Amino acid sequence: MKMRNINLALFSLLLVSLISFPILCVDRYLSHPDYPWQLVPFGADSLSQTYKSQYLVLGPQALMTHLADSSKSTAMVLIDGWGVPYDEKMLEDDFGIMRGTNATFAMHKRLLGHTSYAENVEYRAGFSEGVLIANGDSAACAKVESEQGVHFKQTVCCENCNDAQTVAMLDSLIADTTWNKIGWTAYSTREGGREKLHSLLRGLFDVASKHPETQFVIQGTHRPILGLPETRRKYLAPWVPAVVFH
Repeated sequence: MKMRNINLALFSLLLVSLISFPILCVDRYLSHPDYPWQLVPFGADSLSQTYKSQYLVLGPQALMTHLADSSKSTAMVLIDGWGVPYDEKMLEDDFGIMRGTNATFAMHKRLLGHTSYAENVEYRAGFSEGVLIANGDSAACAKVESEQGVHFKQTVCCENCNDAQTVAMLDSLIADTTWNKIGWTAYSTREGGREKLHSLLRGLFDVASKHPETQFVIQGTHRPILGLPETRRKYLAPWVPAVVFH
């Protein structure tokens, strides 16, 4: 009988440990954003009160569904690896490049941290008669067309173009007025480099400023998941920045 009681006590202790350990670990990771990014459960990071008070907070639906007039001429650019940082000043610097009286700044929720997920969500919503821009070498353009071209009527390739050249093509397509909907995913920023991101944002802001008749949407795909671990750990998991010029 004594041995049975000891075994029962040991079993109870083991059961409590098995239940408590994962809970303690998750709580520890949620409380410390400095832990390795891959160990923080996706969706665990919540927006700070500052973010909630300063910016529009949008759910995971396609951003087109949030626009006041989704039938209006629209250009949408997805910036790969542009996420919402824990450091609010970093996002202020990003948004500060694009300040304008006709701009709305938002936090947009993502349910998954994959580029293809963001593209499928956004491009499925109203781009079937539009044009998709692809850039890079011929193989890269073919890959974009095969994966995302299905959501568009046509794909155009800016072959061997850098971001500045692709932004110029975007400008030309808007000015041409043939297409009511235009989409482009900028992949060059996926490693989280700030200089490259800011250069792209400045170029896009210049184009948006030239075409006030067009709804111009700029948003991230997900937080940076490539590049240095130090970069990855600076960003919340389920949120991306979004800017709408209207």
